[in-house]
Amino acid sequence: MYNPDLNIKLLDQLPPWYREVLDYQEMCQTEQAEIDALSAGINAVWSNFFLQTMDEGATSMWEAIFGITAIPGEDLDFRRDRVINRISSRPPYTMAFLHSQLDRLLGAGNYTVTMDYPNYTLYIESAAENIGYSQELAITIGRIKPAHIVYISVPNIRSGLALSETISGAEETWNYRMGSWALYSAPFLSILPEEVIKMPETPSIQAPLISGVASFVAGDIAGARINGTVTLSDITKTVENGTVTVTYDVTSAQANEITQVELLDTAGTALTSVSIYAAVGSDGIKMKHTIPIKEGT
Repeated sequence: MYNPDLNIKLLDQLPPWYREVLDYQEMCQTEQAEIDALSAGINAVWSNFFLQTMDEGATSMWEAIFGITAIPGEDLDFRRDRVINRISSRPPYTMAFLHSQLDRLLGAGNYTVTMDYPNYTLYIESAAENIGYSQELAITIGRIKPAHIVYISVPNIRSGLALSETISGAEETWNYRMGSWALYSAPFLSILPEEVIKMPETPSIQAPLISGVASFVAGDIAGARINGTVTLSDITKTVENGTVTVTYDVTSAQANEITQVELLDTAGTALTSVSIYAAVGSDGIKMKHTIPIKEGT
């Protein structure tokens, strides 16, 4: 950020013998407030030249241009992201352009785009953090997709398990020797402190262990819970290449919107819990959980 040279202390600019005079101290204190206000104003003007750093006033101006009504309590960073998304939504619209917009809204790697060309259907798997990003995603897709393409949102809650292995060794020393060991002077065996032989960052875990852990995790999942109240036992589980996938359907009769999802064991204990936002349409919504099991630290 631009930092003007006005960020100074006026009293420090005076010769040392003036700094001890009370009159000069009071004058500098009064004028310092004006200098600080001028400095803050210059910084604000500079920040408002850029969409990424503009203040609430400049953001409100851009929202008025695009006809956006901000909801009370919306985060300023999200409001900036929404304005940037609207400004950058210009034709031509391509799959590369769609990916760039999703990178900006959801973050690279936080979504999956699948185009079913024979059925003219666009699927986007993602996990929006709140209602603002979920609505902006729907608005963005509605503006750029062709009219004959059907858009289906598939909330995908992604979590994972990281496995690592550490190998340590400790040297053993026998203190007993025939005819030379004094009673109680030392133990029969001394074990020196352990030393790490293999660090957890060094790959060592093989596919059978990863596959076995994934199968165990899948076997432990017995159901799902929506918004802390609606429990679903009709779930589908698959394990492939060390990744557990859990899917289930939520109807509009069960919830109008989803703000929290949990995976449960047979006793009803929550194994995973995450806050998201997903609107449930009249035809319901298909939820998807992805749990990759990988080696890592």
